[in-house]
Amino acid sequence: MHRVLVISDDWDQKKTLKSGLLEHGFTPVPFGSSQALAETFAPERIEVVVVDLERLAIDGGRLCASLRRERMLKDLPVVLLVPESQLGRLDLGWGFEDYLTLPVSSQRLAQRLAFLIWKLHRVESKNGFAVGGLHLDFERYEVRVHGQPVDLTYKEFELLKFLATHRGKVFTREVLLDKVWGYDYFGGTRTVDVHIRRLRAKIELGGATYIETIRHVGYKFFGPPAE
Repeated sequence: MHRVLVISDDWDQKKTLKSGLLEHGFTPVPFGSSQALAETFAPERIEVVVVDLERLAIDGGRLCASLRRERMLKDLPVVLLVPESQLGRLDLGWGFEDYLTLPVSSQRLAQRLAFLIWKLHRVESKNGFAVGGLHLDFERYEVRVHGQPVDLTYKEFELLKFLATHRGKVFTREVLLDKVWGYDYFGGTRTVDVHIRRLRAKIELGGATYIETIRHVGYKFFGPPAE
């Protein structure tokens, strides 16, 4: 299930949309426009934000601006649900990725959300990659999380690079040891666990998940949602 933050002041009136999103693999997390956003979502993994402008108590542009100031939300795609009567008020300067005109079917909304989440998690691996708030530059050996530089050792960087460029594929500790450290390395597989733990501490900030542990097997890089 993908978690979707839905900011709406009449979500209770959109039960069909809510049930439809659940059927299509999305878990709506409803939120009123008058609620305080700061740090509310640290325990939860939100992947996309939907703002329902119908009967919204505050100005849509002001709300979008406040989303961009929130550390946990500023890098997430924002989709606006707009009544046709309000289309003329939209401003691209608000910083949203897309909008849909109300009324909208849950299937159409789910398709749009799935595409935006795929874009968020896609990996670009020519000279580096960007996935969520994580950016890796292969040529400069630089890593940034939400725009902030992260200091990695050479092996931490190589381990992250290898996992990320093989996203979704599970590797045993033995294979990672061979591919990253080399076949002539005489250390034990615990070396991999130590480096994975350090990597997570440095890049998985604010509840983000990039590296998954596959119990009794090994590790994999968190891949994009299945199409």
